[in-house]
Amino acid sequence: MNGVEDNRLIIVRYSEVGLKGNRARSMMISKLKSNINEGLRRIGESARITTERGRIYLSGYSDLEKAFDVLRRTMGVKSYSPVVSVTYEEPSELASKAVELYSPILGGKKFAVRSRRVGGQSFTTRDLNIMVGDALYRYSAGVNLNNPDVEVNIEVRNKRAYFYNEVYKGPGGLPLGSEASMVALMSGGIDSPVAAWMIMKRGSPVDFVFMSLSHPIDTVEFLRAANVLVRDWALGYSPTIHIIDGKPLIDLLVLSHKIKIPGVTYKRILYSLAQAISKDRGAYGIITGESLGQVSSQTPQNLLAISHGIDIPVYRPLIGMDKDEISDIARSIGTFPVSNKGEFCALFSQTVVLNASPDDIDKDMLSYDLQEKLLQNRIILKGGDVETYLKGLSDEDYEITALPDDSVVVDLRSRLSYNEWHYDNAINTGLGGVKKIIEENGRDKIYVFYCQKGLQSAYAASEARTLGARSYYTSSDKIRKMK
Repeated sequence: MNGVEDNRLIIVRYSEVGLKGNRARSMMISKLKSNINEGLRRIGESARITTERGRIYLSGYSDLEKAFDVLRRTMGVKSYSPVVSVTYEEPSELASKAVELYSPILGGKKFAVRSRRVGGQSFTTRDLNIMVGDALYRYSAGVNLNNPDVEVNIEVRNKRAYFYNEVYKGPGGLPLGSEASMVALMSGGIDSPVAAWMIMKRGSPVDFVFMSLSHPIDTVEFLRAANVLVRDWALGYSPTIHIIDGKPLIDLLVLSHKIKIPGVTYKRILYSLAQAISKDRGAYGIITGESLGQVSSQTPQNLLAISHGIDIPVYRPLIGMDKDEISDIARSIGTFPVSNKGEFCALFSQTVVLNASPDDIDKDMLSYDLQEKLLQNRIILKGGDVETYLKGLSDEDYEITALPDDSVVVDLRSRLSYNEWHYDNAINTGLGGVKKIIEENGRDKIYVFYCQKGLQSAYAASEARTLGARSYYTSSDKIRKMK
């Protein structure tokens, strides 16, 4: 405490929980205490937790910083402070204690006294502020109420007082598990992990649904974000993770030419899968990372059309946020991706549609008969298994930083981009031409695929390996540097 004695006591504050009725408040406080205990247990720490109206107290822990780290990540915690707790009979005793605690650190510094009271004391908050301020003044460089160097906080509760001069922020919100569960559609990008986190902050346990289109490349990126949410933020709940093999959708949405508006129809497919999983899991809503107008599928018209026929609520916590705001939250919670290949759903967005109608998507969905297969073949993980499963995957041997000798280079960009610039002797084709190129050149060759960001080339490399060819992927910018 900046030189002030630490007697191993932390005061924990909550906000919204205190506004609930007696029954709901009691349940939420119990859940909050349980989640704090769970967070401490995960890191090999423990503490004695006691409560008082509006406050939770931690004592008996062995490592202050570890306890702080848990509180920083516990949904429902508004703020917390290391405190010195004293009992008193007369307010003058509090002034004396303030001198004992703060006089050693006030030399050459300006200070302010802030106090609050709960109980029937014979003195007012103003009386206490003046008394303590007068006692400390001689040890300081004066008083500054607006921007003090040291802030002396005193919380008086009946015949006990708590001194502190630091307040640390928690995530706020409601304790995880105090509201009904949800299912989140997630990717390894920036937006959807933030959306899931925001619903967790509102007290709802969240299971994750991920559509893999180029396993293990995109699966690794998704699991990195999911693991942060599971490990750091899901205190008190172990999410279930559903990984769906979406490669059959490439044939339907890109190569079959049966689907007229693949970009938005793909989103309806995702919604329908999430709805089926939600009903199976007893969840009460679907969470998405959509932000109004951020991409073409997220116009008001398209969102209405995509949601048509979905009979479970779809929640979009990011709907009014811009990319910078979302990115700032992603960085602060630890889910910001280490690389950016773009969203894999962009594989289906070759033609931009801004105002699809429900009927348009309904007609496309008549050709979609993969739901049962996709659900049956999905991988289901518990939260505690994510880290182990992630260690068994690797995308490092798919992406290259130098071209192997005698490799066949394939450019997956548009013909226009290819004509403007391409790697020497690169073959230009779309995703539908991958199999043909391998058949013509042989499975004994090494193939390097590139596109604008690495999105389509990651899928192509994954698909080529299923055909028995050694294959890698990169982006157009990176292959230029290799040249």
